[in-house]
Amino acid sequence: MAGRVAATGLLLVGGASERFGSPKALARFRGEALAERAWRTLGETFEEVLAVGKAADALELPFPVLDDGADEHAPVFGLLAGLRAASHDVVVALPVDCLLVTPELVRELAEARAVPQTGPLPGAYSKADIPRLEERIARGELSLRGVNETVLEADETLLLNVNTRLDLIAAQVADWAREREDVRGAVVVGSQARAGTPADRFSDLDLILVVDDLEPYAADASWVAAFGTPVLTFLEETPVGAVERRVLYDTGEDVDFPLLSASALERLQADEDASAILARGFRVLYDEIGLAERLAEAARRAPTPRRPTQADFDGLASDFWYHALWSAKKLRRGEVYTALRCLNGYLGARVVTLLEWHARALDPAVDTWHGGRFLERWADPGALAALENAYAHYDLRDVARALWATIDLWQGLEEETARRLGLDLTLDHPDLRRRVAEVAPDPR
Repeated sequence: MAGRVAATGLLLVGGASERFGSPKALARFRGEALAERAWRTLGETFEEVLAVGKAADALELPFPVLDDGADEHAPVFGLLAGLRAASHDVVVALPVDCLLVTPELVRELAEARAVPQTGPLPGAYSKADIPRLEERIARGELSLRGVNETVLEADETLLLNVNTRLDLIAAQVADWAREREDVRGAVVVGSQARAGTPADRFSDLDLILVVDDLEPYAADASWVAAFGTPVLTFLEETPVGAVERRVLYDTGEDVDFPLLSASALERLQADEDASAILARGFRVLYDEIGLAERLAEAARRAPTPRRPTQADFDGLASDFWYHALWSAKKLRRGEVYTALRCLNGYLGARVVTLLEWHARALDPAVDTWHGGRFLERWADPGALAALENAYAHYDLRDVARALWATIDLWQGLEEETARRLGLDLTLDHPDLRRRVAEVAPDPR
């Protein structure tokens, strides 16, 4: 590392931290408080380091914090206070929650007097910006966007912003992956990476790890403790021939770690369901094998749901009616659990597929997701009301009742979907209903 830069490093200690649930400045990151980590990063780079925050927060930190003098929480107040107090003309402001930023990156921002392509923070500002910031605050404009229009293209994986505890886990994984010689990439998928229908407080974190050898990570779960204290952890198979380690941490976050080798990554890229998930969004945390380009290409190949053919329709309908009769036979034999499992599981999944076709027959552009996700947003309201009666609890009579409720729902959807799609009804519904009734009469 060359000598320190003749500029001021400004640590923005943090705002209200409402989404995080506690002061982010004090949160632990691999054994170190976020504020201490950021202070160290700036201290390794600049001749002067200041921290600005709210004196009223009374955070116990090993360095002084200058009060920003404002009642509101916004970075603009901290930046303005820091510019006024700085000994140097150039100030590089670093939010406490940008915890992967390196000394090299803040040095580059200072030398270029720039902000990264992702936004105004972290970024370099000068005392000449003070009047403009004062004017913005006076008219109630608290955004820093556009104050410095000089942009430095930076590695976006270093600019991860931590707003939630799941973000903190993702950042810890990214930092950990950089230290591991056998980890080639880390990618967030699912709700934490989606632009549409983003994560909420009940969402988990799906984080793909691409590793040289799956066995150590599958056989020994000790590595998950690097990101928190695990309460539960177990392995589960994935559709692309790999495994994922699922973890519940003591702070309440649940994280799924799909573990992929290079060969499994190729299968994931070729899998249509995986491509559809990637098309909804992914976020690369660490990449030494060109993951970003490979996954972007897979996302571009995500299939558009096609219109079902007559053969598709006949096959699905035959599958449903066959298993409706099969469930009736199991019930008549006294195998209540087996009949229940088929009814609530297998037949339910067939109904969801037909609901997808039914919805797209009315509006080809509707997003029906996959596997029944967000069913309540896109399925027909009348069908949803009927679906309430199509599931049973473990009771012979209730399974029979729900079976017939499911048959009624299916038949109505089958007839209406066929009509909307211009397909033929090739099955004899009265005959099929008679066959089921001979085995398990409708108890309603």
